[in-house]
Amino acid sequence: MLVSSKVDHGTQPGVVSPWVDANFVPVEDYLKQVDAQTHRRYMKTHTPFDGIPYFPECTYLAVVRDPRDVFFSMLNHRDNMNDEELAFAVFPTGDSAFMDWLNLKLVPGTWDEQSLELIVHFFNTYWPYRDLDNVHLFHYSDMKRDLKGSIGAMANAVGVDLDEELLEAMTAAAGFDSMKKNAEQFAPESGTGMWKKESGFFATGKNAQWKDKLTESDLAAFGARLNELLPPDQAKWLLNGNG
Repeated sequence: MLVSSKVDHGTQPGVVSPWVDANFVPVEDYLKQVDAQTHRRYMKTHTPFDGIPYFPECTYLAVVRDPRDVFFSMLNHRDNMNDEELAFAVFPTGDSAFMDWLNLKLVPGTWDEQSLELIVHFFNTYWPYRDLDNVHLFHYSDMKRDLKGSIGAMANAVGVDLDEELLEAMTAAAGFDSMKKNAEQFAPESGTGMWKKESGFFATGKNAQWKDKLTESDLAAFGARLNELLPPDQAKWLLNGNG
């Protein structure tokens, strides 16, 4: 929406802009997508900041979320993927899924094998550079608390001027119910055959969905593991942003 300055931009993100590090097709096919973009170029990546080139003329937007909610979101994505072999290779499964995800060690060079340490590493690579003019770190919780303000902040970050009417329209369009209803337009990799249902990408959109799913023992283990990986100030921000 920001790139096109329109709410009804009529394009599917996965068709227009490549997720290069997903490695689903040859990189040459991804580069054709990039070359075909006639608007301001944008690309999605899950790669940490230490794994992508840095250019002062580019703008980097990174969004993080409470890892406990990320865990349950991942399970939803796993069950909604058409490629079940891939889904169960990168996402945890079974009765021990949470503890496996919690304790899995990050192995350099391992592609997207989901774990708490992987999320923390991604966050850690952006944290030291968050005050650079072209690096912007956002938190899902802040966006839920003030979606309009967050969209405005992203627009400012990428140098897009929004009048009040367009900002209000984008805020309405980016709400959870709207995005689920219009999943074919908004779901990542929409149009590529990745999902059983495009709308299934949007599960609940709620914060703290872990509260009625994790036991006290699970939460204690999570707290201990997070303390191993991050100092208190960073751990607090990773869990809840600026709230």
